[in-house]
Amino acid sequence: MFARRVFLPVLRSRSRHPQHFQHRAFFHTPSGPNSPQTSAKGWRKHLHAFRDRPASHITAFAVLHEVTAVAPLIGVYYLLKYFGPNIAVPSKILEEGNRYINKIREYFGWPSLANDSPMLLHLATSYALVKAAAPLRIAVSVAMTPWVARWCVVPVARGFECLGNKIRRK
Repeated sequence: MFARRVFLPVLRSRSRHPQHFQHRAFFHTPSGPNSPQTSAKGWRKHLHAFRDRPASHITAFAVLHEVTAVAPLIGVYYLLKYFGPNIAVPSKILEEGNRYINKIREYFGWPSLANDSPMLLHLATSYALVKAAAPLRIAVSVAMTPWVARWCVVPVARGFECLGNKIRRK
């Protein structure tokens, strides 16, 4: 309801002004035998939208890329913490890493970790797994970029544009 109240007036106000028709071309692509949708296959069918609005697509890709990094990082860490798999790491390396992290934690005023705490090991393992999945993350981000640009980034940008116009009018 909130989104409809905020973004619908923006879309209506744009449709009355002829100078804004180029913005509407992003949502309404031509149909016919030579249209980009029928002649292009695969990722090329989204190329015309990228040419029209490169900033929204770049923003959408950046947001997706970060979301697909942070969410799995947190998820994998808590899975490792919950299930507690036995990861073969020499205890000397674990103690040395915890001692180094404890110095940093004490500098910031945080409590120290136990010498045999697996927290650092779980963090390092989850980071390595997320980095190893980078090709999959990039493929998912590229595949979802047109949808996120159209349905998330462009409406938010138009909302800010409308808000800026209202502030300037006052």
